[in-house]
Amino acid sequence: MIPKDKRLISKKDFSRVFSKGRIFHGRGLSAKICRNSLEFSRFGLVISTKVSKKAVLRNKARRRLRSIVGRLLPSIKGNQDVAILARKEVLDMTFEQIETSTIHLLEKVGLLKSGDQP
Repeated sequence: MIPKDKRLISKKDFSRVFSKGRIFHGRGLSAKICRNSLEFSRFGLVISTKVSKKAVLRNKARRRLRSIVGRLLPSIKGNQDVAILARKEVLDMTFEQIETSTIHLLEKVGLLKSGDQP
């Protein structure tokens, strides 16, 4: 679970990340990254209806990603706003594959502290 203070919630925050952020791609996931003025990083998850028309499948992917990001929070560097975008491939992936893909994506972006992985 991601604590409330470490979530992107407002439309203004998401708009800033999408307009000014850099995009990075991984297997089944993409991430938009934008620097913030806080001492910690905040995360938002985006699973659109293009991924699946079924809310059950979108919510399952959202729960999995929220759990993975929550477990990785202690090893994530600060000062970034991150919007994680799921693609259709994430529906066919197991929890472990999604976790590996998320870790790889955050390493690619440079958000994971070196050597710190659960």
